[in-house]
Amino acid sequence: MYYPLEAKWTILPGNEEKAKTALIQLAKDVQENEPETLLYMVHVPDFNQKTLPTPPEGQVIFWEVYENQDAFFKHVNGPIFTEFVKTYGDLFLSDFNTPPNVFMTTEVLFQIQGFSRKAL
Repeated sequence: MYYPLEAKWTILPGNEEKAKTALIQLAKDVQENEPETLLYMVHVPDFNQKTLPTPPEGQVIFWEVYENQDAFFKHVNGPIFTEFVKTYGDLFLSDFNTPPNVFMTTEVLFQIQGFSRKAL
């Protein structure tokens, strides 16, 4: 059974370009080194498009699908993600009480139907 989820982070003001560059590399590293991560897409709002409600500045949205829950835990506890948070965590809104220190909301999803027409 697949393990899909959506996570949201917030880039702190003034760190947008550095954070985007780091997130691009994070996605590449996950793609190259974590075969149990089936989908790992990082998005920021497109403020040139009308979106209601208006998303917050600095929002980062991850769409992720793992082979299973164990694969997800391998990702978040693995060297790529933990090193990313250690190196770049200060670019994002933090929760100093919970490791990793990047504050995030996470919503685990249950797919009832759908498809992917082609790789994006």
